[in-house]
Amino acid sequence: MNGNLKILLVDDNPDDRALVAREMTREFPEGHLTPAADLKELGSALRRGRWDLVVTDHQLRWSDGLTVLKAVKERWPDCAVIMFTGSGNEEIAVQAMKAGLDDYVLKSPKHYARLAAAAHMALDRAMQRRRLREAESRYRALFSRVPVGLFCAAIDGRIIDANPAMVDMLGYRNRQALREVNARPLFANARQRSERLSAIHRSSVEERFELQLRRHDGKFLWVEINARAVNDEQGRLAYCEGSAENITGRKKAESQLRDSREQLRALAAHLQSVHEEERTRLAHAMEEDLGQVLANLKLHLGLLREAITRPANVSSLDFTRQQLKTLPRMVDSLIATVRKMCTELRPALLDDLGLEAAMQWQIQEFQKRTGIRCEFESRLQNAKLDAERATTLFRIFQETLTSVVRRARATQAAVHLREEGDKLVLEIENNGNVPAGEGSQRGLLELLGMRERASMLDGKINISNRQGKGTCVDVRIPWHHPVNEDKVAAQN
Repeated sequence: MNGNLKILLVDDNPDDRALVAREMTREFPEGHLTPAADLKELGSALRRGRWDLVVTDHQLRWSDGLTVLKAVKERWPDCAVIMFTGSGNEEIAVQAMKAGLDDYVLKSPKHYARLAAAAHMALDRAMQRRRLREAESRYRALFSRVPVGLFCAAIDGRIIDANPAMVDMLGYRNRQALREVNARPLFANARQRSERLSAIHRSSVEERFELQLRRHDGKFLWVEINARAVNDEQGRLAYCEGSAENITGRKKAESQLRDSREQLRALAAHLQSVHEEERTRLAHAMEEDLGQVLANLKLHLGLLREAITRPANVSSLDFTRQQLKTLPRMVDSLIATVRKMCTELRPALLDDLGLEAAMQWQIQEFQKRTGIRCEFESRLQNAKLDAERATTLFRIFQETLTSVVRRARATQAAVHLREEGDKLVLEIENNGNVPAGEGSQRGLLELLGMRERASMLDGKINISNRQGKGTCVDVRIPWHHPVNEDKVAAQN
């Protein structure tokens, strides 16, 4: 550093200036020394730039050493300053030291040798101050910029310090506003605060514990805290410092995940129940419809066999002819019953003529079965849907119509099918006063099932209850989206 060392010598005595110049040049041969013998030269030197070392007399004809010291420190707080004087006293020395003076050397032959050593010590202290200031600056910058909340709080609840992230997390205007608040009311659970303080006092460090804090606006948030205890000289807990991370979003996601798992378990059980109900219905239908037709067919075949085995006469021949005429009608009835059952499971129209034709047929059957008037409007123009989308929309449509009867208590409904941009939109409106798919556990599960169907194709379902105007189910599914065809097929 000696080669770039800039020394300012402030003294109006030419002999003393020569003495100091000789000592400084001998100790710092590559340094640059600039004298200032009057106020004008001092002002020029101060304006010229930064100085590494300033040596000043106290008693000047035009000023004093304390004034020079303050002028230097105002510009360069870390600059090394030595007062080399023969006119000062202990009181002046104390004042100068309080103002930032590094050393005080008397102008006497026995103290001349101290000047060089004092200069080295002053420069070393100045270097330490600069490094400390730079470290503090880096720490303060890190403290201010780190995205995690940092805090320091006394045991009595006083907030000693907090970084901007902590201030923002708790919703206060600035750091000072937060520091004016006692930390105790910030904790949603006072007992939990006491327990954590005790744990920190016992183990000195507590890591990754979660608790709720109360924001300035009264809202609660979840935080994950790492804290450590700082003890005083007597070993007593003085304050705690640590970090706080806002995990409200994570806690919400965990809660949603738990709810989703519960819903999926309930949906799985509901689907199993629905499958059992469908099997029971099919069994009853087969027993009542197919069973009855087959029983009659068996009866007529038995009568026909008896008639054939008896001796032929006009009466037996007429009876045989009558039975033969009845059998085709019974077979036709059997075929019609089988077709009806197959259509209820999956209408052939959906595969043969497409979604619109299948929906028209379903609406006709719905009106016959329930007496509820239902209008259908389609604005699709030569739309070719893949099997997955067609089946998904048709099943959602069927389930919504079922909900209209079961829960919405509607007397009329309207169905609209159209395309909006890259979305296929299905709207089902009714004049019921209970939203379709809501109002009971079964209804919620049906709604969840419909939403799961739509989500398989990256679609969404929105149900709105318009006060006094009924309910609207809005289904929106993209035209094209990469999906797991096996999953969709299993769901349908």
